[in-house]
Amino acid sequence: MNRRRCQHRYPPDSGTPNSSDGVFCGVLVSIPATTPADGYSSGFGFELLMARLEELEARVAQKLEQVQQTATLHQQQLEAKFAGVMYFLSKSIRQQQMELLSTHSGVYTVRYNTSMFRVFRDGSLEYGFGGNWTVFQRRFDGSVDFNRSWSDYRHGFGDVFGEHWLGLEKLKTIIDTGRHELLVVLEDFDGVIAYARYDNFRIAGESERYAIKSLGRYAGTAGNAMEYHLTEKFATYDRKDENDCAERFGGGEWFYNCYHARLNGPYMESAKLTKRKGIHWYEFRGHDSLKATKMMIRAL
Repeated sequence: MNRRRCQHRYPPDSGTPNSSDGVFCGVLVSIPATTPADGYSSGFGFELLMARLEELEARVAQKLEQVQQTATLHQQQLEAKFAGVMYFLSKSIRQQQMELLSTHSGVYTVRYNTSMFRVFRDGSLEYGFGGNWTVFQRRFDGSVDFNRSWSDYRHGFGDVFGEHWLGLEKLKTIIDTGRHELLVVLEDFDGVIAYARYDNFRIAGESERYAIKSLGRYAGTAGNAMEYHLTEKFATYDRKDENDCAERFGGGEWFYNCYHARLNGPYMESAKLTKRKGIHWYEFRGHDSLKATKMMIRAL
């Protein structure tokens, strides 16, 4: 807004205005206040700073992601190398263990899933069967009574260093890990040794009384007496079979009317001491009792 303003100048000794004196009129122009220049600059600088900080934050995040990806890749590479080394070591250890078991007989502690127990491993190579057989029945001197209860045959009895029955439940646990072959080695009182070998031995669980589910193909010199007992359930004097064979002849077996193979009968000191009493494999020595027996399994 403009205002016009006039001032009259009077002589010093005059009380009235002098018309000849000039009149000074000025125009006063009001200028509205504006925002200081430095305030505008300050707002723009803050926005610029924030933009630069956001850009810096994005760069840092990107670098961190790259570092994390690199670290993850290195970790995966290290894990792969470690797995390869462990596989090689385990394979090497397993191979050395198999070589040891194949040639050294003795008692070993084994683990199958959650079960751990001792077994006798036969590494003898003298009969041409190879080694690493797990023995589950062994007889040679009559020091252990084999006329036992169902519970004993289920859990096992005797001494794994000598005469013993490993136990049906342990036998089932081992066989369930994969295909196994069965080897039966027999010796008569004249020192003659014969064998029967089956390439796919399987048994059922306790609910089916550990019945023989499979034998596979037979090979050997003793005769195929076990085939007579295929599909039969295990029986003892307190868990009877249809013909009461366990009670009549003693011992626990996969009886069938009553047997062709009976390796858990009473031990006799002579082949012909008592007819139909003793350890028999009918296709090998008929009803003559045998001096020694061994039943073994091995994974294929």
